[in-house]
Amino acid sequence: MFGFIQANINDLSEEDKQRYKAAYCGLCHVLGEKYGLKGRMSLSYDLTFLLLLLSSLYEPDEISGESRCVVHPMKKHSFFTNKYTEYAADMTIALTYHKCLDDWNDDKKASAKKYASMLEKSYNDIKNKWRVQISVMENELDFIKILEENNDLKPDLCANAFGRIMAAVFVPEKDNWESYLGKIGYDIGRYIYLADAAVDLEKDKKNHSYNPLVNTIEKAEDMRPMLMSVLGGASEAFEKLPLERDTGLLKNILYSGLWIKFNEGASGERKGEKNGK
Repeated sequence: MFGFIQANINDLSEEDKQRYKAAYCGLCHVLGEKYGLKGRMSLSYDLTFLLLLLSSLYEPDEISGESRCVVHPMKKHSFFTNKYTEYAADMTIALTYHKCLDDWNDDKKASAKKYASMLEKSYNDIKNKWRVQISVMENELDFIKILEENNDLKPDLCANAFGRIMAAVFVPEKDNWESYLGKIGYDIGRYIYLADAAVDLEKDKKNHSYNPLVNTIEKAEDMRPMLMSVLGGASEAFEKLPLERDTGLLKNILYSGLWIKFNEGASGERKGEKNGK
């Protein structure tokens, strides 16, 4: 389910592009500092949105810098970090660890099992540090696993469970903004689960794999109205936050970037229909 929370780069100003890259590179920098190369291997854009959101809301002190990395050894890249970069890094490791376990359980991918074993110690340290978030993560993933094993085809049950995971991830602080951040995370989590299931529908039917939408829709595009409604709730909560910095960038991700992967999947279906597949 990684890859959904990204920016629509083509619609960003040059300033916002640089800010987005600096947040992403800062996350990579902290993953490397805390967890080494195995940590950097977990890097994705998904938690960059949360990092930018928390940074805009709480306005923590930032440290800026430049560095080279394994991927780009010849050129230095600008980055910034703050207290929420470390939090985003911890949540990235935790979510990646569970994704590897899921890939191993579902498809017996040896590489996933090996990577999970590499992350296990770091995951246990994170579990001790962020007990509430990891407890929710483990309990809800166990619940989703039971639904899958029972071939339960009520899509809201799985989607709501993943929503509760993301709600917990989006709330590092217990304060007046907790309910708003939790709502944004909850609806984004529900969206990710449903959009991912919709995009994978055709493949899962062919492979006889679990997909809770198998009796609900015929093609991914059929889910668009529901997905728009789900993200509407996240948007309402987002608009109530007193954000100033990076608002254009955050809105780009929430209102446009989140749709990229789903639109690509729906577009692929339409092309297949035109080609008679």
